[in-house]
Amino acid sequence: MSVFKSKIDKWLLFCLTLSIVACLLGAFVALKVGGSVNYVFAVFFLVMGAGFPLWIMMSTRYIVNAENLEIVSGPFTWNIPIESITALRDSQSASASPALSLDRLEIIYDEDKSILVSPEDKMKFIEKLGIEKYTGMHKNRQRTSKDKTSVNSKKKKKNRRSL
Repeated sequence: MSVFKSKIDKWLLFCLTLSIVACLLGAFVALKVGGSVNYVFAVFFLVMGAGFPLWIMMSTRYIVNAENLEIVSGPFTWNIPIESITALRDSQSASASPALSLDRLEIIYDEDKSILVSPEDKMKFIEKLGIEKYTGMHKNRQRTSKDKTSVNSKKKKKNRRSL
């Protein structure tokens, strides 16, 4: 069994920390003002505004064993049989997912399902799941200069044929 922590982008860490501090200040103010309604708000601020983001940040991990990939992020858990994974590819999608970085891998499984993850050690994670499933960049990636050169050479060949 191998456990991989989620990579955390610095900008996301900053935003979550700022959010947690703001919620702690809100709870402090609600407690300072007093009253039963404010105590309820204070508890809500602490649990949802500070506790939940902390739980997500501290618990997001990917567990690979011989048969399954288990993804844990706060109260959420996904179990994916490794044999059902059909492809792994790089992604920078900002879609909601159990990934704390935009340096992500898209895992395609059960033919029509996918999930985004961001393990700290991407290559080791890919090796554990099966390097043969790794297809590299997402099909919507930007072209590299090598791709542009091959496209230009194909256009030139086509133009020569038409002359």
